[in-house]
Amino acid sequence: MEPTGIKVLDDLLGGGFPRPSAVGITGPVGSGKSTLVKQIAAAALERDFRVQYFAVDESAEDVKDTIASWGVDVSRYESEGKLSFVDMFALGVERLAESYPMEQPEQIVDSTMKFSDLIAQGRSFTLKHLGKKTMGIMDSLTPFFLMVEAKKVFQYGQVLKYATRFAKSIGIATLHTHVLDETIENAMVNFADIVLDMEKRKSEGVSHGGTLRLVKMGKTAPASRGYYYEMTENGIDISTAPMI
Repeated sequence: MEPTGIKVLDDLLGGGFPRPSAVGITGPVGSGKSTLVKQIAAAALERDFRVQYFAVDESAEDVKDTIASWGVDVSRYESEGKLSFVDMFALGVERLAESYPMEQPEQIVDSTMKFSDLIAQGRSFTLKHLGKKTMGIMDSLTPFFLMVEAKKVFQYGQVLKYATRFAKSIGIATLHTHVLDETIENAMVNFADIVLDMEKRKSEGVSHGGTLRLVKMGKTAPASRGYYYEMTENGIDISTAPMI
């Protein structure tokens, strides 16, 4: 078991994430999924993990800025080869600028999100750090399902799951709920070894917290209780007391 660095979450998981494992973090837009995976990545780096971060929903620079604001020496980890980014967000912006106004949006996405390229990136990272503790983060999978045939996305996901087993690594992917077809959401839950769901608080304006639940933990049925969490400048703060 590898601790996530977030005590309440580790207690909920029984010590942390098993290595290897495929982890899914689900929840609606704005629920804090990206913040949580950044925290997990930051803590993993401090525990001598090699982390590859696929930045899809925001640029790698934005991810770096957030992690650095928590006191993590991002530049040092990058220079040591312990932190690697695949900046798909920036690539999409660049290709949109190059092609505007000639191509359709779907063509921009197709040229940006080539699964063969992503697999090659992941394979190179895995082989480079074989024998070391590694973590791969995909934030998020939702754009793939919106623009690419679902079957192809699941095939790509299966390759990623094979990779976690081969390298004895931890793979984490986020997925927006209430955006995709429910059958896709259910299939992703079944696909992962562990699933955490984050439901933001229902209130007007910007959400500052919500409820975190462990939906799946291997083949065991987890307790249905959730934990309250708050969004702070230092990341996600999870309450030590479970909901009644």
